[in-house]
Amino acid sequence: MKPFEQHLTRFWMGAAGAGLAAALVASAGCATTSPNAMSASLSPAQYAQLSEEECTGVPTKEQELGVLAYRDAVSTAQPLKEEYQVGKTKLTRDRGVQLTVRAQPNVTRAWLMRVATCHVALARSGRITASENDPLLVASATVDVEEQTTGYLVSVHVADQAAAAEVMRRTTLAFTGPSGPATAERLAR
Repeated sequence: MKPFEQHLTRFWMGAAGAGLAAALVASAGCATTSPNAMSASLSPAQYAQLSEEECTGVPTKEQELGVLAYRDAVSTAQPLKEEYQVGKTKLTRDRGVQLTVRAQPNVTRAWLMRVATCHVALARSGRITASENDPLLVASATVDVEEQTTGYLVSVHVADQAAAAEVMRRTTLAFTGPSGPATAERLAR
């Protein structure tokens, strides 16, 4: 092997080793992260602990409304469709709602996820009583945020058709009500 090829081989092997080491460190770190606020298996006490971790520094409005605090930045709300196959036929079914949130100063994907996690953890721990028209608080709902060119796609995913219909009903009410989404009432701790 020529010296340049040897150098290139060492570089690629070093880069691959560094990438593998980073992946191992990241996967090891994942094992120790806090529980997911969207999991239905957590107890109210675990949700309370999660809310303490996630809500530090989150303004009250975002704690109470979740991503609906950015209601003015939401440009579209549409059904979240899931494809499935029966034999050779591809079909779709409703599985929640997708909200397109326009980019805002100082708002990132990580921030929107933190706001959603904080909000859900507070509600599921009983620390706030959220509006019954809050789509994030349907029993089996999980929230994901994807970055797009002009903002973010917030997906509220649920397990079945009935829950999907409820998420859409709540979303429609939250965005078409005369005064917008109702605020949550903070409970005495």
